[in-house]
Amino acid sequence: MVKVKDVMKKRVIIIEPDSTVADAARIMTNNKVGCLVIVENGDEPRDIITESDVTTIVAKGLDPKNVRVSDLKAKKLKKRTVLITVKPEDDVLDVAKLMVRNGVKRVPVVENGKLRGIIADKEILIISPELIEIMSEKLKSRVGSVAKPSQKISGMCEDCEEYSDELKQVGGQWLCPECRGEE
Repeated sequence: MVKVKDVMKKRVIIIEPDSTVADAARIMTNNKVGCLVIVENGDEPRDIITESDVTTIVAKGLDPKNVRVSDLKAKKLKKRTVLITVKPEDDVLDVAKLMVRNGVKRVPVVENGKLRGIIADKEILIISPELIEIMSEKLKSRVGSVAKPSQKISGMCEDCEEYSDELKQVGGQWLCPECRGEE
């Protein structure tokens, strides 16, 4: 059994809640990362901001210089309302299942309320390359079973990249109800 602490990245790039989304985009670009953990009091994780969150802000016509990262939930710019975290002692396979179930690619590692690292789908796939084949086969079978564009399927929304059980094809993309404007 491989534990999270054995594969997690210990160096986590963080951001304060009062920073702007433009600040977050700049920090992500400078550090070549796809997300930042939003922390309070130095190392208490509150949320994650991802590249997808930044593009959603821009796509909705909002100015990233005027939106604070703490506003992402308040303005309902994110679907997920609870930060999903794991512990260093958790089993990586259990974490992989948790990530798939919740449609997330990255999860902060927290111990005693303090940020200790981050684990992403990439770290899991590096230690378990057989999961790539399993996930690929599962995707092929799911796509093969989709016969009509009017059907709903489960998967990742091609616009907001969040997991949904109600994806519908619109303009050649699989979109969740929110991205289709059907909240």
